[in-house]
Amino acid sequence: MKFNHIRLFTALSSLLLSIAAFYFDDIINRDGVMYMEMVEAYLSGGLDAMADIYDWGFFTLLVAWLSKLFSSPIEFTASALNSILFVIFTDALLMVSRQLLPNLRQVAIAAVLILAFFTINDYRDFIIRDTGYWAFTILALYHLIRFQNNFTLSSAINWQLAMLAAILFRIEGVVLIGLLPLFVFYNQTLKTSIKNWLSLNSLTIPLLIILSALVVSQDGWLQAFGKVDDYLIYLNTEALSLRADQRLTVLEERVLSPFAAEYSELILYSGLLVMLAYKLLEGLSLGYLLLLGIAWRQNSIFIDIPHRHLIIWFFTLNLLILVAFVFRQYFMISRYCVMTVIGMFLLVLPYLTRLIEETWLSRRRWWLALFTFIVLAGLIDTFHSTNSKAYIKNTAIWAAHELQAEDRLLTDDEFIQYYLKREKTDVSISYRPQKLGNYQNFDYILLVEKRRQRDLEPLSGIRLELVHQEKNRRGNRASVYRVVDEDG
Repeated sequence: MKFNHIRLFTALSSLLLSIAAFYFDDIINRDGVMYMEMVEAYLSGGLDAMADIYDWGFFTLLVAWLSKLFSSPIEFTASALNSILFVIFTDALLMVSRQLLPNLRQVAIAAVLILAFFTINDYRDFIIRDTGYWAFTILALYHLIRFQNNFTLSSAINWQLAMLAAILFRIEGVVLIGLLPLFVFYNQTLKTSIKNWLSLNSLTIPLLIILSALVVSQDGWLQAFGKVDDYLIYLNTEALSLRADQRLTVLEERVLSPFAAEYSELILYSGLLVMLAYKLLEGLSLGYLLLLGIAWRQNSIFIDIPHRHLIIWFFTLNLLILVAFVFRQYFMISRYCVMTVIGMFLLVLPYLTRLIEETWLSRRRWWLALFTFIVLAGLIDTFHSTNSKAYIKNTAIWAAHELQAEDRLLTDDEFIQYYLKREKTDVSISYRPQKLGNYQNFDYILLVEKRRQRDLEPLSGIRLELVHQEKNRRGNRASVYRVVDEDG
């Protein structure tokens, strides 16, 4: 068994998993709708039109350019691009694992753990720019590890190129490209550290100066990548302090008892940290936490992991990014935690692979069956869904083809309006994301009605006639209503 064979197996498996995820996907993700709208805006109106929707547009531009190059539908292009980026992501993780693990048997086990990792697979059917950020960040980490091994200029340049590519997908990469190289000052002489630090920044500094000049000089590019301004707010401590005071005031006046108001700051910040800790443990997954607990219980010997301090520094920086985000935005979603979770995963990976390797070599079949079940359960859970959303897409497609060109249609659901436009229907579509409001001048209303929501109450003098409806097992439904003016 050779390492390249493991890499090939992992790459092909990762590609097949992505294809399966998109094939069985019921409906595009919410962010995916926005990115597809950005692509359409760019193709029809250029950079300014795209930037009006969102102001960090490299992923969108890449999809648009590839779509034009291959004359392929933009949604298919985005899905194919994300599938390739997932291959790069899992391959980079495998190459990093090769640097941390003692033998190819454990690397092969790591490949299975990577492919079955729920946190990775959960986003395979998403159209998101994050996948490019994850892929090139881990690839940059691999080249940084290689630089630690050989201190060659080629490894230093590869690290910078990969990290710059990551930044094009998400601006958070600026923190990593600026602070990760500081690790060279750990346990080295000052002269050697400075020399290595300059090598790791030999391309970044002059390239950023050139790129800044080009962006400023070209109309539209500054707006297309205007997300930088949002992150400069983190440097405005006065604005952040004012925002925190506003949240604390709400907590003191509307939530807490007057007797507990003095603890509002403790409650707010400890609650945010607990939420973040929960997201990270959830990201590592219950199955892998269970395997880690068994590994420590059966063999508590400390493993001296190669490059452990660099991985800890990588994890720490990503954790600091999350802490800064959660204290500014006061919420956290799992997708933002992926890089921090990956740092945790790399730190515990040697314990997991050693446990499974020892179980395999000792032929403990019951334990091996248990471990196999735990690993495969995460993979199965990724592709198992009890709540299909296909009814939304199918209803929109029905309306796009069955209603007449002169019909005026109103909806408040972004997925409905996306699939209506994707079908290039001649029906006149109005989209009101907040609420329907007065709809008596429309011919049809297309609604997504959740099981726990009350049915829409018709306006005075208006009757709604149901003409088409689809449901899922949970009882959620998408309905097409004809508006009947009883006073007319």
